[in-house]
Amino acid sequence: MSFDPDARAEGGDVRFTMHFPEGLRTVRVSGAALREYFGADDSDARLLDAYRANFRSIHAVAQQVGAARAGDIMVTSADLRAADHAGQERRP
Repeated sequence: MSFDPDARAEGGDVRFTMHFPEGLRTVRVSGAALREYFGADDSDARLLDAYRANFRSIHAVAQQVGAARAGDIMVTSADLRAADHAGQERRP
């Protein structure tokens, strides 16, 4: 598993592409989740840093969310909380 080198900050979130059994899907991780769980601030650079430093946790949650829903995926603070990622964060 690796982070998407083409990930980008977009609209206050980070958008990236991820492989799923049915093919590529677009995933967004909310800026609020990146700030709350991974210490990001509102700058695009820090949002991307937080994504890259924590992509394993983010991708694991995205896989869980993606298994439950079709189409594009949004990983939120609630999703991270439900997956019990509190306290496991890495600060960029």
